[in-house]
Amino acid sequence: MGSPLGEGAAAIILDPAGLVLLVKENYDRRRWSLPGGLIEPGETPEEAALRETAEETGVAAAIDHRIGTYTFDDGFRAYVFRCRIVRGEPAVPTTGEIAEIRWAPPEPLPSTRSNVLHYALPDAMQGLRDVERFDLPLIS
Repeated sequence: MGSPLGEGAAAIILDPAGLVLLVKENYDRRRWSLPGGLIEPGETPEEAALRETAEETGVAAAIDHRIGTYTFDDGFRAYVFRCRIVRGEPAVPTTGEIAEIRWAPPEPLPSTRSNVLHYALPDAMQGLRDVERFDLPLIS
């Protein structure tokens, strides 16, 4: 059964130089995050990660593997996938949801970052797969 706060999915996309694709939220705390969002009813985590990546960056992506599932101490659960761009160039969408898109080094992470970015990117950089992390404290 899902969390009362919902469940989300996100994509980690690295370029050939090892930079990670980040998006900056244009709402709430205006944090840097991975492309991603809430899973809609009837949608799999994989479908949600690809849909949200397309909506937030304008690129079509493909999933390579699941990095992990991250459950936070507030009950929210996020599924994070290692993905690659199969078509398009990242660009800020016209929806107003995303303020900025950036290819950034994985270290140091921006200080205003999402919880999912904070926990999942280090696992991805270590090459981990199918990690299950529970009761993670919120950092933002």
